[in-house]
Amino acid sequence: MSLSGGRGIFSQMARCTRVPALGLALGVAVLAQACAQPREQGASPAATPAAGQCQRIILTFASTAESDIVASLAAAAAVKLAIVSRLLPTTYVLDLAAADCNAALLRLRNAAGVRAVETDSRRVPHQG
Repeated sequence: MSLSGGRGIFSQMARCTRVPALGLALGVAVLAQACAQPREQGASPAATPAAGQCQRIILTFASTAESDIVASLAAAAAVKLAIVSRLLPTTYVLDLAAADCNAALLRLRNAAGVRAVETDSRRVPHQG
């Protein structure tokens, strides 16, 4: 047995364990940098509301609701609701369009079968 053979194996094993650790460290550093950069508000054209476009809202029904229920709610509240996504069987993300946004939100909150209506926005300001 020679010591040089032993060191070669140890050196190769040390190199093999350092490569994944360096890759993980690099990935964490890139993720941290991406999270640390502030987002530009209103940078995309889709983020700018059109005339009559109020805002994106999260609407929760008291029970399971299909898209036809959303359409009938829009008609009853005299607003335009465009489904963006469905988070849960009772919860939708919607784009709200109305002449008076505050009154529209109030009508939606008071509608039968609606549990909650909240604007889809940050609850805590982004620290940049």
